[in-house]
Amino acid sequence: MIDISALTKPSDLRPLIFWEGFPPCGLMTKQVVDLFGGQLVLLGTRAAVPFEGLEDLLGHQVEWLAHPDDIWERRHEFADRNLIIHTGWAHKGWLRFDRWMRQRGAKVIVAVDNSFKGNLRQIAGALWFRLWLRQHFDAALVPGHSATKLMRFLGMPADRIFTGYYGAFESIYTVGPTISDRQKEFLFVGQLIPRKGVDILLEAFRQYRQSGGTWTLRILGNGPMRDQCHGDGIVFEGFAQARVTAQRMQEARCLVLPSREDHWGTVVCEAAASGSLLITSRWVGASDDLVRSGINGFVFHDMSAEALAQALQQVASWDHARLQYAQNVSLGLAQGYTSAAYSSAFHTLVALLHTKSPA
Repeated sequence: MIDISALTKPSDLRPLIFWEGFPPCGLMTKQVVDLFGGQLVLLGTRAAVPFEGLEDLLGHQVEWLAHPDDIWERRHEFADRNLIIHTGWAHKGWLRFDRWMRQRGAKVIVAVDNSFKGNLRQIAGALWFRLWLRQHFDAALVPGHSATKLMRFLGMPADRIFTGYYGAFESIYTVGPTISDRQKEFLFVGQLIPRKGVDILLEAFRQYRQSGGTWTLRILGNGPMRDQCHGDGIVFEGFAQARVTAQRMQEARCLVLPSREDHWGTVVCEAAASGSLLITSRWVGASDDLVRSGINGFVFHDMSAEALAQALQQVASWDHARLQYAQNVSLGLAQGYTSAAYSSAFHTLVALLHTKSPA
């Protein structure tokens, strides 16, 4: 039986961290990886488009699962772990593993990026969470305000919710030139699908150019709408790995993410860390954390090309002083979403779980 309340130093901890579809922001674990070294087990399933050089940057080997539910068949390999952080609750194998490990005295933290909507599905989910899911977890790790609100709504106590799950890895997403020295360019990064609002973006940019706008639009991504991503002032680049994406963020003045739904939207944080201004829809979870509307960009609430075109026009009209202030705000807000933030959340939740009785 593991007694985590008796642990007093990092050498007592034997963490296991699992990322489904291991993303570039999994590099947020870097400081924790460096601290624990071989004591840490890092699990993942491969992303649809794997991030090149992930394990080299982490300085740690990832043990790959063919499917998330494989954890149950391999549970005895990890029976000595006493702190588990894993993605979501969608997989029955992980829920079985959670129950088994908690019976052995381990603490389990669920990592959740969903944003609060307050719709019927989440209302029903709150009942399901209280009746069934809550017993599996000691705490939750979330990226920001919207996911925090969701977890409170579902029934997780406020003192069991920690931010720091997502962010921009500071060795890749670094500050570019001052905003006035950059190209007069809007930048979109993401899948070229309706959920990302690509149709709204293309129409809004067409309206912006027709009204006399001179900034260009660079598009990085791939998907079924790629053939539509052409026109006056549009530079279509296609999919790019993280280092190229970071370079484009350092060169552009403003990221645009007009998603109809985005749990958080890590590109918003990555662009902020690169010193870009930000225009997002209200349905992008990171908007609550990283966009101060009218200060370092805009959050538009009406999901229409007209509303987005107006935001494009306003940002493009800002003078040097206002652009520079906006860049400074983006950079300042992004400081709360680095590998240091993940590490701080990790240490805080460990300290709390040492002293609190089981949730």
